[in-house]
Amino acid sequence: RGKLRLCLPLTGTCINNTSVMMFKKGSFEIGATVYPVAIKYDPQFGDAFWNSSKYGMVTYLLRMMTSWAIVCSVWYLPPMTRQPEEDAVQFANRVKSAIARQGGLVDLLWDGGLKREKVKDAFKEEQQKLYSKMI
Repeated sequence: RGKLRLCLPLTGTCINNTSVMMFKKGSFEIGATVYPVAIKYDPQFGDAFWNSSKYGMVTYLLRMMTSWAIVCSVWYLPPMTRQPEEDAVQFANRVKSAIARQGGLVDLLWDGGLKREKVKDAFKEEQQKLYSKMI
């Protein structure tokens, strides 16, 4: 009572029910408590994943509406707040990691833009540095 609860989509996304991509940082900059939810679809009766480069919206909707059922597991994780030493990106990554861990999904460090855009040179260099440290 008397508390304002802000419900924002974190604008993260899942890749074919296997991985969680980077969240947009805006929702994590305002200092609100985040109530993470992990959702994982069970493709046994119907696949809820939309491959927008393979199917158009109408085809996807027809596939969804003619599926036997869309079954998913939903986990409500404990509320999370931004720690004093965290910036918005670190907080977003911590929430994303918790969701990925709970759902048994791969926690990716990149966003969905890499599906359709050229990889930035800065990202390539960062990955090369990480790889050279491993060798």
